[in-house]
Amino acid sequence: MPYMLKLPDERGAQLKMIAEREGKTAGDVVSDMIREKLAEHALSADLPGVIVTRSDSEVRIEMPGFEGAVSASDAAKLADGLREAGAPMTPADRERKQRLLEGLGALTGINVERMASGVRLVSPITGQKYPLNFGVAADLADQIDRTAK
Repeated sequence: MPYMLKLPDERGAQLKMIAEREGKTAGDVVSDMIREKLAEHALSADLPGVIVTRSDSEVRIEMPGFEGAVSASDAAKLADGLREAGAPMTPADRERKQRLLEGLGALTGINVERMASGVRLVSPITGQKYPLNFGVAADLADQIDRTAK
């Protein structure tokens, strides 16, 4: 996953201290702060560089190097699967989630692969893969839901 954030060492150390105190990763702390701003409507909830559009029959997702479409009736399934992929997982959940993600590809036409800290969308059109951490995948799910309505 590409990263772009650069902080002064002092701010990085403070961020790390907050994360340790809250039992989270630094990325999760930043994601929480962004979600707070989204809840306050302080910025657009749509992900920068991600275009989700709807026609009568499909929901189309376009990101740099990725494009794919799902039927309008299956968009909610894809969104739910993106959210579910990031839910806490016990060893018993591992196989169930793998079947869920494999099923999403069969149902929606966009393959979703689980990674250690996120998912990868695989375009049926270009074959290109687009990695998303779990928080961004959940935000994409929200954007799909908003567009699909």
